Amino acid sequence: MKNLIILFIGVIFLSSCSKEPGEGGKNTIKGYVIKQDYTSSTNQFVTQYPALEERVYIVYGDNAYFADEIRTHFDGSFKFDFLYKGDYKIFLYSECLACPGGIEPVIVNIELLERKEVVQLDTIFIKNYIN
Repeated sequence: MKNLIILFIGVIFLSSCSKEPGEGGKNTIKGYVIKQDYTSSTNQFVTQYPALEERVYIVYGDNAYFADEIRTHFDGSFKFDFLYKGDYKIFLYSECLACPGGIEPVIVNIELLERKEVVQLDTIFIKNYIN
């Protein structure tokens, strides 16, 4: 009976040590955001440039809401540090002429598999409509 209790306590202890996606680990997700200007009347591409001070959100695991947000730097870069292994979503908002409210999310799914992993995302493009 004593061995069964010790085994039960050990299982509970080990299961409580498994880390969920979120802060506290040694992984990093980083990327760049480029803003592309389009004309609102003809939807024609005009120019593109680093998206500065753009909000970037992160969702941990299968949570329904974002857990943190940062703003891009002067060069459009962003970085989320100290993450555990697991699944994450990075998202931003992009203007959209045909969407309700005039914006749509741009979502990137990431799976961190290792410790001390640095994931460099592909460049994320968002739209901006000008007159």
